[in-house]
Amino acid sequence: MRILSSIAAVAVSTLSTLNLNSISMAQDAVQNYCKTIPKRSDASDWPSKHAWDLFISLNHPAIDKMIARGVPDCTEQFGTPGATSVWETWRNAGSEVYKADGSEPPFWDDTSLPDDNPGRVPRLPRLSLLTGIKPFFSPGDGVFHNDGGFGETRLNRATYEFIRAQCLYSVEGQQRYAQAILAGKKPPIQFPSDSIEVKAAWLDFSDPQGDGSVPPIPLEKQGTYYTAVFQGKAYGLTALHILTKDLTNWFWATFRHKDATTDDAETPDTYGPPNEIRGTVWENYRLGGTQTDFTLPTGEPTLLSDHYVEFNFLKTSCITCHATAAISPEIAVSSSGKKFTAIPNAQLLAICSIMPDANDAGIDTCKALLGDGAFKPGTNILVTTRGDPDPTWFQRNGTPFYMQTDFVWSIPFRGKSETVAPAPRCIW
Repeated sequence: MRILSSIAAVAVSTLSTLNLNSISMAQDAVQNYCKTIPKRSDASDWPSKHAWDLFISLNHPAIDKMIARGVPDCTEQFGTPGATSVWETWRNAGSEVYKADGSEPPFWDDTSLPDDNPGRVPRLPRLSLLTGIKPFFSPGDGVFHNDGGFGETRLNRATYEFIRAQCLYSVEGQQRYAQAILAGKKPPIQFPSDSIEVKAAWLDFSDPQGDGSVPPIPLEKQGTYYTAVFQGKAYGLTALHILTKDLTNWFWATFRHKDATTDDAETPDTYGPPNEIRGTVWENYRLGGTQTDFTLPTGEPTLLSDHYVEFNFLKTSCITCHATAAISPEIAVSSSGKKFTAIPNAQLLAICSIMPDANDAGIDTCKALLGDGAFKPGTNILVTTRGDPDPTWFQRNGTPFYMQTDFVWSIPFRGKSETVAPAPRCIW
């Protein structure tokens, strides 16, 4: 990524003591292109505007993370070719947060752990798109389930440092925290108000369906995607899901490439694509919807889902599903030997709640997992599928047992078992 020579000289001469203040002062000396700043109150007052403001600020070109991680380069314009987005310099949940040996991850600015190659705005020439090209994938095709692409989760500094400070990065650490909650030694998990997590889905340009059934994406079409190189292959960003702690129950927004967008959006875009994205690769992305609460004032459950980020989750509820993310004071072991904090029926409900809409064949599996009592008598309709979670989901024998992780699924999903002794400060 290009940095103005005056900025680079300052960075090199002060690298050992560089901090965010020095970066800010250096950038103030030249043109400041960081003009879009999300306003927290918009999360509830104007969700579509807030979603787009987040989209612009998180996709702004970033300072090289070897200098400072998660910091926008305000000397670069939004959409500059060759630039890496701010969120792609955050911690990668799969390789930089939940380590394979369950040990404590390093400080935020440390760059010693491996990371997948971050995405970049393509340097391809902006050619006029060929007319009449039919998208090589569409919702329902099952592109993203380790087929035809890959997914990743990124945590900003506030989210990462909370998980690290509370020792929630390992299975045993989660178990100890849940035990401490039940004993009254620790409060329920509550992330800082500036926490953000993003989930991204990427399309394999050379094999869009993952089975060789369709031709590669044409070069002209590739130029409409934010791109990445992963394991030697080129990919395009198809969906970006943004979660922020701007609201008590988090703020939820999902964006999709125009070729992965349908006309039946679950919530309307009342703001529309902002002027800032025009003439950039980002003009090819659309707001798929937002979500701010479990239900509408009428009591009707709200809907938001993204088939490309969460495989086959259609017409379901991000917020309801994430509310069921939980840990427990005990550890279970799978048939393969993997350890994990026990999964409550709440989480199975979250998964099974979409089956009647997306895959009727899955109902028998859900009934086997949950029992007939989870369904309305004589029907295949779950008692609770969306809307407010049922408090009994988090109980065992009528008492609290499963501790919610404040809507963050990466904790119970990605935590690894400790193979080394935990830090003394992690023994609650």
